[in-house]
Amino acid sequence: MIKKLSNPYVLLGLLALIWGSSFILMKEGLKFYTSYQVAAMRIVFSGIVLLPFVKWRSLGLVKTDIKYFIISGFLGSAVPAFLFTLAQTRISSSLAGAINGLTPLFALLVGVSVLGVRFSKMKVLGVIFGLSGAILLIIGKNIEFELLHVTYAILATLCYGINVNIIKQKLNNYPPFLVAALPLGIISIAGFFILLKIGLPIEIHHTQAMYSLGATLILAWVGTAISLIMFNKLIQQTNTIFATSVTYLIPIVALFWGLFDHEQISINHFIGLIFILAAIWLIRNDT
Repeated sequence: MIKKLSNPYVLLGLLALIWGSSFILMKEGLKFYTSYQVAAMRIVFSGIVLLPFVKWRSLGLVKTDIKYFIISGFLGSAVPAFLFTLAQTRISSSLAGAINGLTPLFALLVGVSVLGVRFSKMKVLGVIFGLSGAILLIIGKNIEFELLHVTYAILATLCYGINVNIIKQKLNNYPPFLVAALPLGIISIAGFFILLKIGLPIEIHHTQAMYSLGATLILAWVGTAISLIMFNKLIQQTNTIFATSVTYLIPIVALFWGLFDHEQISINHFIGLIFILAAIWLIRNDT
């Protein structure tokens, strides 16, 4: 099924839907488990679900690239998993989703300053439009936060920004499935030892425990494993800035979650939506 998803806009929309719901799933997981338990379960179960499908005898890995798979695993999944769940112990899921919109900016800055990647003025303008739209989507919300935990979320997006450049510049010749499965498999080992250290209570007779466990499993399998394959495919098809522009759509998904929770929608939300759609158009159609 994933192989048939060749349209970049379809991939972008599906990823926005999946990742826009991930912050809600993290919030549900945190109702019973600690931030460390949720994060560790996320990386363990996401790695386990993909490993059986890896064709280990025909990987075709270049030895010098192994370090990039390891770095990608930690910066693209493990470290952000712990930072975001830790952040959401003190900030709302909608604010965490909005902060995630910084990813394209960090992808741009890392690409230019570290890797020497050149981006056009139109792509830079698209990043500015996208950030403006994401900010407009959260204006008017009564959001409480603590600066330290906002910083955790910002650091997570920095990790994402570095990782997408690594995937595009160093792992672009490998299949998207492998670029997702191998790093997740590597970090799942670390997650397993963390769970052994901190413990993981499974209380089948506790309703909230079952809800939290179920939400975390969905977060691992869909919000991490499957979505990473789709995201890696999107990076290879397009560029780092367009692929990471999915983070601009995440607040929109959160906005619709708010509709179901009877939140009010104001004019600035619609203006923000227009800014985001314009940003994606600028980034994608710039040649």
